[in-house]
Amino acid sequence: HYRFFHWPLEFPDVFRQGGFDVVLGNPPWERIKLQQQEFFSARNPKIAGAGNATIRNAMIDDLSRTDPFLWQSYQHALHDAECSAKFLRAGGRFPLTAIGDINTYSVFAELFSTLVNPAGRIGLVVPTGIATDDGNKKFFGSMVESNRLISLFDFENRQAIFPSVHRSYKFCLLTLAGRDMGQAKPRFAFFLTRVEHLQDERRVFPLTRNDFLLMNPNTHTCPIFRTRMDAELTARIYRRFPVMVNEH
Repeated sequence: HYRFFHWPLEFPDVFRQGGFDVVLGNPPWERIKLQQQEFFSARNPKIAGAGNATIRNAMIDDLSRTDPFLWQSYQHALHDAECSAKFLRAGGRFPLTAIGDINTYSVFAELFSTLVNPAGRIGLVVPTGIATDDGNKKFFGSMVESNRLISLFDFENRQAIFPSVHRSYKFCLLTLAGRDMGQAKPRFAFFLTRVEHLQDERRVFPLTRNDFLLMNPNTHTCPIFRTRMDAELTARIYRRFPVMVNEH
């Protein structure tokens, strides 16, 4: 029923060689926690459109009498979501991303980081929160500290690069390496609205591992700048005047 997928069993030849050469993906962007309105939107719009959670929960409870099949389907979905969250948090496979209100894109990003061989590359389309949200700071900080980050290019969907995604949504192209990149500096760009903006040298800039640790030593999240000049100026300021409290 759950169709568990075991990577080394599915691809034994690949893992005998240390993992994949390339992993490309646009993983699902969904919370593990079951969303009542989303579940009932197509199954029972009346429940989905209830005025508040109290009314909605009363209507759901009443399904055991009025529509036992739908009530049972909801109970199964609720159980699946709760078990998935427990598996992710307690299974030991996702120590960096199975935190708080788990989102599938974070878990997939951590999974992909373990599937490549040392010379491999990972390319993901994920929400920019992978680098800026508190719940992802352990994963992103780990990629920075291990020097596996190649580039992060942040886009706003104002010009509908993804037509079915809300225009205010922010996503990024995240590229990771299978091992320490040595002297290579990861590249960044933020607030892009068209792919052509990646050719603009004023928008794309490098940040070193030391820059991250200097500017955000406590959170290890990604500092955001609109231009190369902003990034260079801020780095200079922090070199002269470091943060007042470094928790590490």
